[in-house]
Formats: sequence, C-alpha cells, structure tokens
Amino acid sequence: MIYVTILEFFELFQKSWMQRILIAAILIGIVGGIIGTFIILYKIIFLGEAIAHSAFAGVALALVLGVQPLYMIFLFSELSAISVGYVNQKKIMNEDIILAIIFSGMMALGIIFINLLTEVSASVSSILFGAIFYINADQVNMLIIVSIIVIGIIIYLRKEYFFMVFNKEIAKISGIPVKFLDYLFLMLLAALIAVSIQAIGAILVFAIFIMPAAAAYMLTYNYRIMMLLSTIFGAISGFFGIMISFLYNLPGGPSIVIVATGIFIISFLLSPKRLSKLISKIRFKFSEKYKKVQEEFEHPLGIDVPHTHTEKEEILLRVKPKKFPSEHKWRGHRPINQREKKHEKNQEGENN
Repeated sequence: MIYVTILEFFELFQKSWMQRILIAAILIGIVGGIIGTFIILYKIIFLGEAIAHSAFAGVALALVLGVQPLYMIFLFSELSAISVGYVNQKKIMNEDIILAIIFSGMMALGIIFINLLTEVSASVSSILFGAIFYINADQVNMLIIVSIIVIGIIIYLRKEYFFMVFNKEIAKISGIPVKFLDYLFLMLLAALIAVSIQAIGAILVFAIFIMPAAAAYMLTYNYRIMMLLSTIFGAISGFFGIMISFLYNLPGGPSIVIVATGIFIISFLLSPKRLSKLISKIRFKFSEKYKKVQEEFEHPLGIDVPHTHTEKEEILLRVKPKKFPSEHKWRGHRPINQREKKHEKNQEGENN
C-alpha cells in the first residue's frame, strides 16, 4: 500500500519534523560508517552487540523508574563497555565468554524490567525497533553533539587507531597509549549507541554501524578509502531507508538496515577482492603450471622427497591440488640430510 508518492515525499522536506528525521537518519549513517570501519578492522563486532543490549536493559529500567531514558542508556552502555574492556585488557576470561554473558544477561534483564511495567506502552516497541518518526528536537541535538565529538576524536586519532589495527604490540612500543585508546574507543561506541537506539532500536542499531563498513571493506584494501565509502554508504542507507519507509508505510529503522543490507550484497557481488580470486583460480586451472601440478600428483604419494623409514611409521601426506606448491609432510620418518647422502655414495663406491 502506497503511503505517499515520491513527489509528495520531497515536498515534505519543508516540514521541520521531516528535517529532523532525515538529519537523524543520515547522521547516524555517517558517524556509524566511520566508527564501523574500526569495528570491522578491530574485529569486535559482538562487543558492540553486547553494548547495544546493555543499552536496551538501561532504557527498560528507565521506563520502570519513570526517569529520562537517555541517562540510563548512557549509564548501562558505558558500564558494559568499560567492563568488557577491563576483562579484555586483563585477560581474566575468554572475551567470547564475557560477551555471551553480557549479551544474554542484559537482554534477559531488559525483558524482566519490561514485565515490571503495569502496562506495556508504545515505548517498549520503540526500544526494540526504533521510533525515528517520533524523534524530537532534543534527541536530534544530542545526536548531533555526540556525533561531532565522536567524529572529531576518531579523525584526530585516526593514525594511532590505524597503527593499533596493524599491530598493537608495536604501537605500544612506539609510545602509543594503547590501553587508554581502547577504552576511549569503547566509550565512544557506547555513547553513539546510546543516542542512536531511540531512532533505530536496540535490535538493529548495531547493524547500521556494520553494514556500510562491511560493504566498503569488500571494495577496497585502502583503509582511508574504506572509511570514506563507509560514510557514503551509511548516508545513502539513511536517506533511502526513510524514503522507502514513507513510500510503503514501513518502519524507519528496519528500512534503513534493509537498504544497507542491499548495498552490502551488491558490494559483495561486485567485490574486486572476490572477483580477482575467482579469475585467478580460473586462469590457473587452464594454465600449463596447473597441468604440471596435476601430473605430479598422479604419484601415489604425491611429490616425494628422499627419506628413510622406521619400523613403526605413520605416513601423513597432505596434498592440496588447489595450492601451489604442494605440501608433503611426514610422521615417523625423516628426510635424508646431505651427510647421509654422501655416506651412502661412499659405501656404493666401496662395494663396487
């Protein structure tokens, strides 16, 4: 069912409430794309999910207590970010275990808080799925302030963070305060989730950080270009997600994530990384080198090397036709060294 036409959608730009919606959607896409780049490179995707679910528990508790939800969202998000960062730094426990505990525990806690409500209101639905169409001026202003702070800090410290992505140990030796920057990044991520959750929803808020960055990751090896593409994809997802939601009367948050997912699928299908590997495999399969390798593998033991045998031996041969050169490993027997070869030749000469 069509809710508005495309022409009517653009005419709505004159409305202040429509301007707030578009600013929120595009800004979340842009800043989410920037910080999502480092999330992908750091490989801390599930950590962000755990923080998002902590924010869900915080806003549910705020509804029970009747206080401003934003304060509780910030409190729970920052506490979970610091807790995970501390456990990760101290290596107290496996990071995946901690994330699983926070992920499930905070979600359960949020559900319990919701059940304590005397009556379930529309606020509960907005917590889970977002309510970007009802975002007010104060929420937009807070989103703008937090986004400017996050973007400013990330851009200012981008060299240090890129260095840490490559090798944290070398970065630490070089004098970069790795622990402090790790905590700072987690706290920035938590703050961004806190101001975005009311617009996108606890379930999908982290997807808008990951999808644009993942799509950009499929298209380039250059991290600076990846960050630029990620922000562009995030902005496009925000704008066209809102457009689709108005045209077809769909919820705003899920529509934004659907557009971001579509961009990722297109990037994956057209990815130079994936296509180059596929083309290399096809070229190698029809090359003379491939035929030579296949002929060599016709030997019952693959490509053999001179070796001696023990009485109780276990031959372990790893043959990988798709990988050149091949691997030949052994267990229970060892290769013949040069001294033994020389000794065998001398014995053959004496026998003759």
